[in-house]
Formats: sequence, C-alpha cells, structure tokens
Amino acid sequence: MNGSLQYSALPRLLTLNLQVHELENQMLSEMVPAGTPGTDQSRIMTAGCRIAEIQEEIDRTARASLATCWLGNSDADDEEYEL
Repeated sequence: MNGSLQYSALPRLLTLNLQVHELENQMLSEMVPAGTPGTDQSRIMTAGCRIAEIQEEIDRTARASLATCWLGNSDADDEEYEL
C-alpha cells in the first residue's frame, strides 16, 4: 500500500470513529418520555424523530468510514497486480 495514502486515510478514519462514538453517546442521552396516560404524544414523537436522525447520521458516518477504508486500500490492490 502507498504509505502516504495509508497515513492520510488514518486520521480521517479516526475522526469518523470519534464522530460515531459521539453520536452514539448523544443518542443514549436522549430522553424519551414514557407512554403513560396524559403524556404528550408530540413530545414522544419529537424524541423518536431525534433518535432516528441520530441513527441516520451514524449510518452515514459508518458508510463514509467504509469508503475511506476502501479508497485507502485501493492502491494496495493495484500494486499486487503490477508484479
């Protein structure tokens, strides 16, 4: 693998990993009101929407991480076949 490409992908992967962990912590800290009688259903729906948005952002970040790995490894595949 091209050393410069490998090392340039590493900081991006670490940044993406940190973002996913921060999003997971944010999602875990979301308070969802219990569905007891008298609970405002709009508050429950709003909290559920925020959690869904966080999950989507986690998915996007995970896909970006996979793409970074794939692009960072693409030179290694090219070098293997040049022998």
